[in-house]
Formats: sequence, C-alpha cells, structure tokens
Amino acid sequence: MKVIWKIIILLIIVLVGFYIIDDRVKENKPLESPVKHGTAIPVPGKGVGMPLPQEERPESGISLFVGKSIEVLIEQWGEPDRVEPSDYGYDWWIYNKEQQLMVGVTEGKVNQVYTADLSSDVQPFEIGQDVKDIYRFTIVESEVGVQIEENEYTFTLNSDDVKNRLLIKYENVYAQLYIDDVDGELEAIRFIDPITLVLHQPYDMSYMGEIVSADRPSSSMQMEVDRGMERQIFELTNLYRKNHGLQKVLSDYNLTVAAQQHSEDMALENYFSHESPMTGNLSDRLEEVGIDYRKARENIAFNYVDAIEAVHGWLNSPAHRTVLLEKDFSHLGTGAYGKYYTQVFVRMPIEEKRQQ
Repeated sequence: MKVIWKIIILLIIVLVGFYIIDDRVKENKPLESPVKHGTAIPVPGKGVGMPLPQEERPESGISLFVGKSIEVLIEQWGEPDRVEPSDYGYDWWIYNKEQQLMVGVTEGKVNQVYTADLSSDVQPFEIGQDVKDIYRFTIVESEVGVQIEENEYTFTLNSDDVKNRLLIKYENVYAQLYIDDVDGELEAIRFIDPITLVLHQPYDMSYMGEIVSADRPSSSMQMEVDRGMERQIFELTNLYRKNHGLQKVLSDYNLTVAAQQHSEDMALENYFSHESPMTGNLSDRLEEVGIDYRKARENIAFNYVDAIEAVHGWLNSPAHRTVLLEKDFSHLGTGAYGKYYTQVFVRMPIEEKRQQ
C-alpha cells in the first residue's frame, strides 16, 4: 500500500512539474481584421454619399510630401535606408536614422507617409497627443467620401474605428490616425493620397463607378513583399516598445524561421490558430528550431492591409498588447506569408543573451 502511495505522490510531482514547465508558453486568441478587405459594395445610381466637410491641408509637416516627387523627398531626407516592395504595386522607402518613416512611392511620386516617431512633425497633430484634444479641434465623421474622377467611394467607420483608427479628410490627402485605446493617445499616423486609400480599403467601403485594384504580385515578388513586412513588423514593434518606455527586443534567426514557417503553414493548410495540425503548438515549434527559452508568447494576425495595420491591431487587443509590450522579452522573430502575420517573443537564458 505504501508503494502505491509513493507512486501516486511521484506522479503528482511529475504532473505539477510538467504544468510549471508548460506554463512558460501561453496562447491568446488569434486576431483577425474586422474589415473584410476586397468586399467593397457597389452602389447603383448617383450619389453614394453627400459631399463631406474637409479640413484645410496642413501647411507644414510630413503630410506635405504626399503627392510630391521623390526628388523633393530625397532633398529633405536623403536616400532611404532600404527599399521594399508592397502588396499593392508601390514601393516602401524605409528611413531609420534621423527619424523612423515609411514612405510609399508610386512611379516616382509619394503616395503616403507613415510614422510613429515621437520626433516627427505630423502637423496638425503630435505623436503622443491626447485623443481628447484631437476630438476637440478635428472634424470626425463615421462616413468619409473619396472622389476620383467620376468614381465615388464611401468609407464607413465602425465603432472601433471611430475610437482608435480615425480617418480625416483634407484637400487631396487623408490622415489615418492610429490611437492607443489604453493610453488614449495618438500612437502613429499615416498621410495617404485618395487612390492608395481606396486601393487599401482599410475600412468598410461602398462605391459607385469602377473599383481600384492592384495586380497580384508574382510568387517571387510575394516572397520579397513578405520579407519586407517581417522587417517592418520587427521595427514597428521596437518603435512602439520604445514609445512605451520599454527596451528593444533583439532579432534571432531561428525565431524568425519559426515565425515564418507558422505563417506559411497557416496559409497553405488553410487554418488560423496557434495550434498547427502539422507542427503542433508554439512549444513544439520552438523545440524544432532549437530555441532555448525561459518564457515564450506568440501573436498571430490575419487579413490586415499591411504590417502597419497588423501591429496596430495587436496594440489595441488586450491579450496581444500584453505580449507586444511585455518588458521581460529579449528576442523576437517575425513571419509573414500573404495576409498571415506571426510574432514570436521569447526571454532567453542570461548566458545566451550575452552570447547574442
């Protein structure tokens, strides 16, 4: 009888130990974009929406570059640190030195400028500005119209958009305001031209006339797009962490491989989950690539317009925000495959951190 009790106690100890070890990895719910991109609703007849009020275009700041030639951009900021293709036929010019900027370029002209850098001039706003101040002096509408030649488009902002993803109309340019729901501050901003805004369809959209669309990238080009989005997710994550007073995370090749493989697996096997029918859970996948860790978490997202929208989505989802802004993590791997995005954060052993 004593032997049986000893066996039972031993089993309990083993199970408790397994639970403690397994607790190093926790999963949150997958995050899917609330906007079903590519599902714009055609509206017959005239007048999709009444002309809506627009603000006067800012007289200074980075919004002035939208619509200008790249020569003007280069004169101000110099050559970009790198150039990456996008899913929409334009290139991203990435600046990471004086300020962190992402500039969209189509046929030699700037189509958008994005920043979350606290030092950027984003007149008439400021990064870190209280959202209450923004509501006080800005016309905020739940429906925003776009006119391109004879075509009319109407974006409808849902309740979450009105809280944390505002769309403000100016003359020949639109501002997308990315608000931090928790802190109630402007986290980032994108100034964008009308055609590219319609091309993205970042909000629910109805239209009268012709729809604007981009050609699908070739398979080789899509690989370049994915690698670019991975770098962008990594850099935006560190910029957000910096803005919230946290240390930057370091890149790790094996973590990146794990994140890339999970995004690819989700796309090819047509599922959206932390649990893969092919490669198991996060713990299994980290073991497969030989990662030694003390703590690990994973964020995944699906069907967001680009890296900017995906990272902002994680920031304003409580469970994903906790992971994104966890102070204990030391390393990050990012993966992108089409519209499937993955972040894998870990805290590595101290001795391994020193080696890195």
